[in-house]
Amino acid sequence: MSTFQFMPPANIQDFANDASNQAALISLWNNNINGFIQQGMMGNPWNATNAPAPTNYFNPLVNNPDGQIMQAIPWPAFPGRLAYNYPTLTQVELFALADTGLAPADINNNPCNTTTGNNVPYFPYGPRGWQDEYCEWAVTRNSEGKITRIDFTCENPEYYNSVWLISPQKVLELYQNTLNKPQIVLNDLCVLDSENNPVINPSTGQPLYNPLNKWNIGSNSTAKTGGAMHLTSTPNTIQTEIGLACASSVQRNGTFTDNNALLCCGQYGQPHRNSDPTIGAQVNAFVGEGYSVTLANPPGLYIQTPDFSSYVAPDNADCSEFWTIVRGAASMDGMPGNFILHAVFEVPSSKPYVVGDILIGKQKISWGSQVTNTFFMHIVAAAYSSSTPQSYSCVGTPTPDQTFAQPLQLFYETVYNAMYPSPVPNPVRNPIALLSNSTYIAPFINQGTTANMVITADTCTAVAGNASTYPTITFDGTGITATVNSVAPVTYAVPGNSQPGTYTALFVTVTVAANATQGYRSLSVANVGQSNPIAMPALLNVL
Repeated sequence: MSTFQFMPPANIQDFANDASNQAALISLWNNNINGFIQQGMMGNPWNATNAPAPTNYFNPLVNNPDGQIMQAIPWPAFPGRLAYNYPTLTQVELFALADTGLAPADINNNPCNTTTGNNVPYFPYGPRGWQDEYCEWAVTRNSEGKITRIDFTCENPEYYNSVWLISPQKVLELYQNTLNKPQIVLNDLCVLDSENNPVINPSTGQPLYNPLNKWNIGSNSTAKTGGAMHLTSTPNTIQTEIGLACASSVQRNGTFTDNNALLCCGQYGQPHRNSDPTIGAQVNAFVGEGYSVTLANPPGLYIQTPDFSSYVAPDNADCSEFWTIVRGAASMDGMPGNFILHAVFEVPSSKPYVVGDILIGKQKISWGSQVTNTFFMHIVAAAYSSSTPQSYSCVGTPTPDQTFAQPLQLFYETVYNAMYPSPVPNPVRNPIALLSNSTYIAPFINQGTTANMVITADTCTAVAGNASTYPTITFDGTGITATVNSVAPVTYAVPGNSQPGTYTALFVTVTVAANATQGYRSLSVANVGQSNPIAMPALLNVL
């Protein structure tokens, strides 16, 4: 059996003084990343053509040969889509937009084919949705309106959800210490019911974590609300990043004018971001040169140290001294670049000035994005010499008889009913549900239990109120049955997606036998009249 184990981002040890909980977290995190890789390596056999399972992306838990090379893939942290969508804005105006999200006009919702798209409010939606380069930040100002502190984070939401499943109290401590806000209390971090009591997550019997809680929302931070603890923009997830790397490893026929054209051909990520087209093109090139690739361990997205050469402090101090790595590491043995998860830019109180008095170039720092504009993000790819796979034409749409229901996520009905009706605030006031900030971490269920759950599915032909159209639900392994009780439309951004879409919610009763196969289970949804449904891996964890 393989001894390989996925480490937490930057190999951070949040339970360093609690060996039992640290071991539990490592086990859960290892299983989560393994599940995300299995999902990414499926390709899209449900509702796309030329979207095969990748042959040159590898899961180190299964195959981890010696002699791998490490290659950093960097991209600018400042949101690239802002300048693309608003080319007439000045850089100063773009800085303001990157902090506020107050987009001046609608944009096309299909940048891969603008002739078929429609104009919609700027997306991704959410309180920091537009900060979509896997880096988000929140700014603290003094009574004069000057910036005193900027928090930058690239920590993925799946990690914080994992820690919360082990110990909500630990997450509370991380919030208090990282944001330097001892006033934060546990109830602040929970999804609350109509009477302001925490909703209980049936997976653990503990309160349900709210990823858009009052201390991890928006781009302004005060003593009463706001802050940047982990990523919240819907495409900013580690599961998405793994899926993007898997999909972009597939080789494509033809010549492409730029990285965005290749992305649109392969239908991975969002064009005109700095991140997705760059990551996809470099992964695709590695595979084209005869390599198999994966995200290097520890898999994550990492902030790089800013270029401070253009910073000027009032007393000519070295501004790099004001940059503090709060979480993560400046380096890791044998790996290129920095592994910063959370950084703070703040002038010590001993100085007679604040961040807002510092110049970058000839401009005082009025926006957090001015600092963002001076550093890069990166991932690290690991690769070994392999073979060049076959090439495919661009991703297309299959005929109806070759289109299958695609399971997306599985929730306890309690969780679904708490998160779906909760609206998410955003500057462009576009309706979006808190369910969009859920994760692909599989819910836990014990052997010998029955539970009401909800499956969200794409390209499902079920019709609400017509039981004869309800699909058949099956799990791999033994000992699980599921009955569909009702169906309803659901509109949300499936985690990893930049825009919300409309799907089918299947309300089901799941019965798990006392001797059911334990571990992570795949789930399939069979439309009426179709056999051989295609399962999505790692959607349920039987304990």
